Amino acid sequence: MNFTSRMGITVLVVVVVAFGAGGIVAGRHLAASPSPVNSSKADGPSRVEVVRPRRVMVARRLQTNATLEAFEEADLFAKVSGYLSDVRVDIGDHVKAGQVLAVIDVPEMEQELAEAKAQLESKQSSLELARRQLDHYKANITLQNALLRRREELGAEGHFVSDRTLDEVRAGAEIAKADLSVAEANRDLAANQVDVAAATVEKIKTLLSYTQIVAPFDGVVARRLVNRGDLVQVATTATRTTPTAGSLFTVQRIDTIRVFCDVPENDVPHVHIGDPTIVKPSGFDGEPFFGKVTRFSLRLDPETRNMRTEIDLPNPEERLYPGTYAEVSLEMDQRPDALTVPAVAVGSDGDGNFVYTINGDRITRLAIKTGLTDNGRIEVTEGLSEETPVVATLKGVPPPRTAVQPSMVHDNS
Repeated sequence: MNFTSRMGITVLVVVVVAFGAGGIVAGRHLAASPSPVNSSKADGPSRVEVVRPRRVMVARRLQTNATLEAFEEADLFAKVSGYLSDVRVDIGDHVKAGQVLAVIDVPEMEQELAEAKAQLESKQSSLELARRQLDHYKANITLQNALLRRREELGAEGHFVSDRTLDEVRAGAEIAKADLSVAEANRDLAANQVDVAAATVEKIKTLLSYTQIVAPFDGVVARRLVNRGDLVQVATTATRTTPTAGSLFTVQRIDTIRVFCDVPENDVPHVHIGDPTIVKPSGFDGEPFFGKVTRFSLRLDPETRNMRTEIDLPNPEERLYPGTYAEVSLEMDQRPDALTVPAVAVGSDGDGNFVYTINGDRITRLAIKTGLTDNGRIEVTEGLSEETPVVATLKGVPPPRTAVQPSMVHDNS
């Protein structure tokens, strides 16, 4: 075969291969092209989910940390020095107001009380003697005055009474008067001495009562820091920074628990006495305890700009313990019948807040005014009625004036 024939065969093969390849590409293109039915469906209105606004309760909620504390707590100290002869309670024991928790042995004070009582009896005897002497001098002055009057009467009747006799009688009356004044002074002095002795006895009795450490209220012993035989001193070491230094016991009242939390400065104007709260203490697997704001300090801490706020929780079963950490939700500015929409349905731009609604099967922008946001819903205060259908979410919504196919869905938010 010559060269010309071979070239002809080669060109023919190339043309056949090219034609085949073109056929394959064309076939694939036809297969990828949509059918007229699919094109018609793609060009139809988009389906858009819409919801109705709902009236629900909304509130301004504050989530903050808190600490549980005893309703009352007292650190008990010794007012007299001595050795503990008896310790009658331990931690966890329930006590009643006035119950003796421990006894301090101070024998020298008991001796002082005996001496003071003896001194009081002596002073009372002296007072009794002074009173008798006073009575004696009162009787004597009565007698002397009577004699003086009799002598003066005799003289007035013409009977002879010497001047000497009359002077002696008058002097006796004056002496009796002076003796009476001295007796009254002795009586008053003895009475004052009795009062001093009695006060000394009462003082020692009071000090002896301090040898018994008693519970100030019904509660639980939270700390016991002493044992029998310990030497305890009069409390002088406790300070503001270490209030328990030198204490013997700590008693807590836990039938009611105080929950302490801090409200930030921005939320302070909205918190009020009686606002509902939900307290979730640690260790309860999220179990809530419901309460109300009981009190707050009416001042902000200058370092944290927070206001100390308290919630009282009844604790009759003593399930809640002081010192427990907790999470608190405060519900402020409650609005029980607010008109709301899902938060994802509300947008914002330079003209303000808005939602999309359906007007004549077309997307329409609707300006609104909003209030509180709570639990994934936003309060609408103006621009919306309960019958206005609202596009459920702004995500993927066609631009305004776009024709759509609305589909009403149930709002579970």
